[in-house]
Amino acid sequence: MAKFINVGDSIEAKRSDILVRKVSSPTLINIEGVGRFFKYKSKIRAIVKVTEELMPKVHRICCYSNLNLDDELEAGTIEILTENRISLQLVSNFSNVHGIQANNVNAFTYAKIVIPWRFVLEKGLNPHQAN
Repeated sequence: MAKFINVGDSIEAKRSDILVRKVSSPTLINIEGVGRFFKYKSKIRAIVKVTEELMPKVHRICCYSNLNLDDELEAGTIEILTENRISLQLVSNFSNVHGIQANNVNAFTYAKIVIPWRFVLEKGLNPHQAN
């Protein structure tokens, strides 16, 4: 298990867990040679975790994606692609504006960090120094 927090870090999974504060409405995109996906973008905070590895363990979208069980992305803004449309359920109502929404995604998931935490940007840390 590893936690990734830098810009461009990504994961690919057969199944995943998603926790987000605020997320955009899905848009349908087609990646040539790979397939059709629903694209979501978190806006405040997100965590995406691999709960089941790909079989065979081969990259589908990005050759630098992390594929191991329990690999996790955590950042301010994460772009998420899923084969199936997902609906997020309110898990906790942390504030009046943005609760925490979550779902277990039972389909292929690709996620990539677009904007990391502010301290990562300010200090220029790599994932192994941020613990």
